[in-house]
Amino acid sequence: RLPGVAAGARRPKTPNTMPRGKRPKLFVFDLDDTIWRPEMYLLNGGAPFTKDKKTGRVRDRTGEEVTLYPAAREALHELATSKEWQGSLVCYASRCHETDWAHTCMDLLDVGDGLNVASCFNAGGVFQSGSKQGHFQVLASQHGVDFEDMIFFDNERWNITEVAKMGVTWYVLSLSLSLRLSPHCL
Repeated sequence: RLPGVAAGARRPKTPNTMPRGKRPKLFVFDLDDTIWRPEMYLLNGGAPFTKDKKTGRVRDRTGEEVTLYPAAREALHELATSKEWQGSLVCYASRCHETDWAHTCMDLLDVGDGLNVASCFNAGGVFQSGSKQGHFQVLASQHGVDFEDMIFFDNERWNITEVAKMGVTWYVLSLSLSLRLSPHCL
């Protein structure tokens, strides 16, 4: 059994892919260990968070740093600034229990060109315990987007397994991956 895969879970062998030429209408990102590290529940101190004006580094009250993964920074920046993705909806789906901390970090973490993580999530998001399938049902209802028109980025295979069953296109966001939003991820 692989780490992050629930016992007995069947994991998809290859990503669900969109037909050539079709574009996602809704981009969905998990937060903890996909957008940033560490996961909020692993922080030793938590709020209040501070941002160093010179370096832009974000730290919790004990000095522990919260950082964006380079691939996540790249993807969010591209979605927010590229004409190619203009009009795309971008949101998060997270089981994070420290929602106030997460919102603060989204406000403080920069992706470049004066944008922060929060400003890149133009379609908001959902914090909810339970299955990722529940997250996607909420998002489909909120935005009127079919599952087949969504793409999901996460580092946890068991989350991906859940949404793959719904027809959501998925992409495993590896911690070392340099992601470009191009046809190879669609």
